[in-house]
Amino acid sequence: MKKHVHYTLTLIVGIALGAVLCGGAYAAGVMAQPTWQPIYIDGDRVEMEAYNINGNNYVRLRDIGKEVGFNVYWQDGVRIDRSSDYTGEPPVTSSPDEINTSSISSMDDVKSKIVSLTNDLRKQNNLKELQTSDLLMQAAQVRADEIALSGVYSHTRPNGKPFYAVTDCPYAAENIDCVMDLYLTQQNKSLAETAIYDWRVSEGHLKNMLNTQVSAIGVGIAKGADANGMESWYCVQLFLYDGYTITWVDSPAT
Repeated sequence: MKKHVHYTLTLIVGIALGAVLCGGAYAAGVMAQPTWQPIYIDGDRVEMEAYNINGNNYVRLRDIGKEVGFNVYWQDGVRIDRSSDYTGEPPVTSSPDEINTSSISSMDDVKSKIVSLTNDLRKQNNLKELQTSDLLMQAAQVRADEIALSGVYSHTRPNGKPFYAVTDCPYAAENIDCVMDLYLTQQNKSLAETAIYDWRVSEGHLKNMLNTQVSAIGVGIAKGADANGMESWYCVQLFLYDGYTITWVDSPAT
C-alpha cells in the first residue's frame, strides 16, 4: 500500500533531478535556504532535505518517491511510475522480439482457453456457446497483429477504417486488451484468465461476451510493447452476429 504525505510540501522537478542544494544556493535570482520543518508520512516523522524558497518549502521529488513508494526517474524527461517501487532508475525494457514468453505456453492453447472461458461465462448466464471458424480466428489474429505492430490500440484500424473492415462482414463486435508480460510473471497469472477478467470488469466488453445476438467468436494474440515501452500482449475477441458469415479477411493495416 502506498503511503501518503501528511505534511504539505511543494514539489519541484528541477531540484528533484537537477542540482543538489547544500547550505543555501542562489539560482535565477532566487535564494534557497535549508529548512527543518518536520515531515510526517502516515504519522511517522521522516528525515528529508527541504529548502525554503520565497516562503514555500521544497523537497526533491525522488525523495518523496523513495519514502512513499513510487518510482521517479529520468528518461527523456522526468517520469513518475506510481505502480512501481522506488529505484531511481528507468525500467529495463526489451525489444518486442525479446519479450519473455515464459508465461505463455502456446498461442493456440491461449486462444482456445479464452474461447473456453468465454463460453463458460455464457453458460453461467444460460446463453448458447459460441462457435469458432478458421476465418474468424484469422481475422481476430490480423487485428491483434496490426495493433501490436502499429501501436494503435483502438477499435479503429491503423488505416482509419473501423475494426470490422478486417472482414467482408460489418455485423461484428470487438473486445481488445493489453496485458503487460511483467504483470503476468510477477502475479503468476495466465494470459487467458487475465484477459477474460479485464473484459468481465468492463461493462462494454462484458456486454459483448454475453451478447445474445452473436453466435461465433474469433481470438487473436500478438506480442508487442505498450505506450510506455513495456513488453505486452495484445488480445482480441471478434464476435460475429447470428446468421452472418465471412468469406474474406484483410491483411494487417499499417
